[in-house]
Amino acid sequence: MNVAPEFRTVLESRLASVLSARPPVVAAFDSDLVRRRAAFAAFARSNSGAVILLQLGYEHETPELAAELAGHVAAFCADAPGTRVIALGNSARECDSLRAVGVEARFVHQNCFLDERRYRPMGRRRPFDAAYIARFTPCKRHELVPADVAPRLLLLGCFTYDSERAYADMIHARYAAARMVGEFSGARVSELLGLAKCGLVLSAREGASFCSSEYLLCGIPVVDTPALGGRSVLYPEEYVRYVDATPDAVGEGIGHWVRNRPDPWKVRAAWLAKARPHREAFARLMRELTGRAHGHPPHKLGLRTPHPAAVYSRAIQAYLWAKGMFMP
Repeated sequence: MNVAPEFRTVLESRLASVLSARPPVVAAFDSDLVRRRAAFAAFARSNSGAVILLQLGYEHETPELAAELAGHVAAFCADAPGTRVIALGNSARECDSLRAVGVEARFVHQNCFLDERRYRPMGRRRPFDAAYIARFTPCKRHELVPADVAPRLLLLGCFTYDSERAYADMIHARYAAARMVGEFSGARVSELLGLAKCGLVLSAREGASFCSSEYLLCGIPVVDTPALGGRSVLYPEEYVRYVDATPDAVGEGIGHWVRNRPDPWKVRAAWLAKARPHREAFARLMRELTGRAHGHPPHKLGLRTPHPAAVYSRAIQAYLWAKGMFMP
């Protein structure tokens, strides 16, 4: 496989991941392909028969966003003739929308690439009624959490852009009694979620939402509001409470899981069973593209994560087991 100099920086930044060198198969998020189109095109032109697998970071179920992606794919293919681009859709509806505008799509949910060795149920006391992993930005709709839940609320996230400062200030004021953790390592996700009885997913539109599956892998059920983007595809139905997008309804959903706490290991096993068909579909796709079997792909396909190697996942696994021995 030939790596053009401009594409090397893309790889070093984890904006692309090489899944096969011969034939060349590369994974990337759609937005990174758009932003770094020239670098991806240079790679594709120097590697005949290259295939780009696109993860979709935001919903493409709606016709306008499907058409927008189709335009970007067409522009890229004009720069790199003969390159095959395949979108990995997060819902059947998303795949249908993309195919309708000429984008090749396979139904392989993004969250199936979470490496379960990085997550496990932890803790017994669980002092918080709910946890929410989300950037402090308006689309995450933190305000749907009733204010009186604040003393028993764990908020994991912070704001990123200056434009989000006012929203972050609102969250800090409304949920002043909540525990807020702005920065944390991947190794601490299980430890932190082990303090909560359920996880919240409150956006109206997004992508597959990694956190929605991280909750379940850590053994806590989910409270979910209606949304586009396919995040519910991997939900085991017995461990999700679907509620309307109102504070009263979200509060009822939280209360349900406070009163009805499922076995964390059963929650985790149920998610793994839902993920298995998507992992198998991806394995079939890779065999189709390369003519050979491949092992389990790296965590999150190695994209936008500093530690895609299995050795790091094993290190996290060892850390979690050690911590679990001392959790109350």
